[in-house]
Amino acid sequence: MATPIEPGDVNERDVATAIESLKSGSFKSRFVRTDCNTPDPEWKSPDGQPIKDYVGDKLSRFRKEVDALKVRNLHGGVLYKIDSATIQTVAHHHLFDVTAPTPRDLFHVYGPDRDSTGDWSKYYRFAWKDKGPNGIIFSTDAQIIKEGKLGCNSYAYSGQSSFALVGAGIFFIPYYGNAKISIRPYVQWLTSASFTGTESAPASAAAFLGIFVESWARTGGNYSQDVDQFIPVWSQNTQNYITGATAAGAASVGDGLAVEMTAATNRKYSIYVYAYLETSAAPPQAKNELRFTTIDIDATVPYVVVEEKLI
Repeated sequence: MATPIEPGDVNERDVATAIESLKSGSFKSRFVRTDCNTPDPEWKSPDGQPIKDYVGDKLSRFRKEVDALKVRNLHGGVLYKIDSATIQTVAHHHLFDVTAPTPRDLFHVYGPDRDSTGDWSKYYRFAWKDKGPNGIIFSTDAQIIKEGKLGCNSYAYSGQSSFALVGAGIFFIPYYGNAKISIRPYVQWLTSASFTGTESAPASAAAFLGIFVESWARTGGNYSQDVDQFIPVWSQNTQNYITGATAAGAASVGDGLAVEMTAATNRKYSIYVYAYLETSAAPPQAKNELRFTTIDIDATVPYVVVEEKLI
C-alpha cells in the first residue's frame, strides 16, 4: 500500500471560501424564481383580527393544555382539537438521533462534531443556509455542525414561489495519491406538506437531497465546481385541497444519493450535503380566491462516507 502523503490542513480561510462559493450564481441558478412574487395576502379572522395573531393565540392556549397533560415519549404524533370550527394541531416529533461510525482504512467517515473540536478530517466543519422570501430555516449552525440536523420550510401563496436550503459541509484531501473517491451520505428525512385554498389553480411542492462538491488548489486559486448531484425524495403537483401529506425515509447510495469522482492530491475538496425545498402556486383564477402550499423537512445526516480507490 502506498505511504500516506502529508494531508495538509484546512483553516478558516478555506471555510470562508467554501461558504462564499455556495452563494455563487451557478449553484443557485436552479433555485425557483422569487423576484416576481405578489405580496402576501392579509387574511383576517371573522372578527377582523389578523389571521397570524388569531391562530397564534389559539395555538398558544392549546399548547398550554397539551403541556398540562404531561405527555412523555411521544414522537411523530399529532394532537388536535376543534374550537369554533377551527382545527388546531400540535405536533410532537423530533429529528432522528445521530450516530457516527468510526473511520478506518480507506473509509473516511465524517459525523457531527458534538464536542466542537473543529477537526475537519473527522467532523462536519461548516454550515450554510439560504431561503427565498417565504422560506423558514429551523436548524442553527450549531445544530447542523454538532448534530447533523437539517430542518427548514418553504411556503407560497397564489402567484408566488419560494425555496429553503440547509446543509452541512466537510473537507477532504486525498491521503494516498490521486484517487477515485466515492461520496456516500446517509440522510434520514421526514416531510409534511399541505395544499389549501378554494380555487382550482395548481400548486406544487417538492423536497430534494443533494451533494455539492467544489475544489481549489492547496496553495489557493484555481477554483472548480465539480459536482451537484441531487435527488427528489417527495414532490406533488395538485389542484386539490390536501393537508398533512407526510412522507419519510432514508436516502443513500441505493437511492442515487452518491457521487463518484476523481480527486487529486494537490487540491482541497469541500463537500456540501444539503436538503432543499421549493414551493410554487399559480396566480388566482378569480377574485378573492387564494391558493396556499407549504412543505417542511426534518432531516439528519448521521454520517458521510468518503472512500478512496487509488488510481
